Amino acid sequence: MTETLPRVLARRATEAGAELELELQPELLWFRGHFPGTPILPGVVQIHWALHFAAEALGLGVAAATDFQVKFKAILSPGDRPSLALALGPAGRHLDFTYRRGEQVFSTGRIRLP
Repeated sequence: MTETLPRVLARRATEAGAELELELQPELLWFRGHFPGTPILPGVVQIHWALHFAAEALGLGVAAATDFQVKFKAILSPGDRPSLALALGPAGRHLDFTYRRGEQVFSTGRIRLP
């Protein structure tokens, strides 16, 4: 079976949403061919995971989410262990997410929700 989701090492509720500790195992499908010799996690996968874990942790129906804004600041590679912070905006109109490890921010984004 091909793995498409990272290993979740820990989960916790936060005041605004949830935070997950992830492990990006090298055998994840997304690292194959992106890029040969220097695999990195594609940005679209980071958005997909934010939506997936928001649906799971926050009970959001995010299938119709639109208008993605993402800023990529550093590369996520096989073996990395980032945290994923998920926070609902006012009235649940958007989802903010941040992938980080300590002070190192990998990406931040906002997704408008229906």
